[in-house]
Amino acid sequence: MNADRNVRSVAILDKKRRLIHSESRRGFAQPDLDKCNDSHYMECTFDISMGKKFDDLYGPIRYHHSIKDDFIMFSFPYDENVIITTSTKKISPISFATKIAILINNHFKNTK
Repeated sequence: MNADRNVRSVAILDKKRRLIHSESRRGFAQPDLDKCNDSHYMECTFDISMGKKFDDLYGPIRYHHSIKDDFIMFSFPYDENVIITTSTKKISPISFATKIAILINNHFKNTK
């Protein structure tokens, strides 16, 4: 949440794609995590899981993003979990995703 002021929510899903934890900024009209985001979560996690089949050929997926009408959704693989963030459209998706992917990779390396 502290990586950029345009980040509106963060959710962590386990390997069965069940919500483990979520946070959102106050005052943000967050898409309903239980209804609307289920399909968005499935879309992001499906793309990551399909991409894992090509890790040997292209390297691992560091992130996936999709632009919606009111926000941008990013998903980042983290071990067996997936971290999903939503943000306003005021950010550069590629630079933001690269920044978060680096933070996640550094954190993952430090915990092993």
